[in-house]
Amino acid sequence: MRLSTQADYAVRAVYELSRREPGAVVSTEAIAEAQRLPGSRLAKVLQDLAHADLVRTYRGSGGGVSLARPPAEITVRQVYEAVEGPVLLCRCHQRVEPCGDDPCDTHDFWQGVESLLNRELDATTFAALVRRTRSGATGTAAGRAGRR
Repeated sequence: MRLSTQADYAVRAVYELSRREPGAVVSTEAIAEAQRLPGSRLAKVLQDLAHADLVRTYRGSGGGVSLARPPAEITVRQVYEAVEGPVLLCRCHQRVEPCGDDPCDTHDFWQGVESLLNRELDATTFAALVRRTRSGATGTAAGRAGRR
């Protein structure tokens, strides 16, 4: 399994905006520079995030991007799904090979992994991610539960 470039850029862009003062309007170039991302690819990702109402875009000389909601109200799953769609590991959920009435032998395993991943992505807000990164903490949502 791999994290797509678009999903990585989206998470890093929202993370960068979450580090800033509330309501800060940040240029695409400043986000790209701070996160070492190519600006041309970042612009497309920011459009997807704007369509999902996660960021607001502003045109003009003082233009840029700001978060549409506080970082504590934006989860990593919301950002991921804004650019990639739902997290789907089960082939039947992807409608590649529908299980029907007789699921494959590994269906429950993949469904469990998918559920765990979705719970972790839902449990992690950008406010928590910024706090965790600043403090150097790592671990799972269960380990961070008291720090959200």
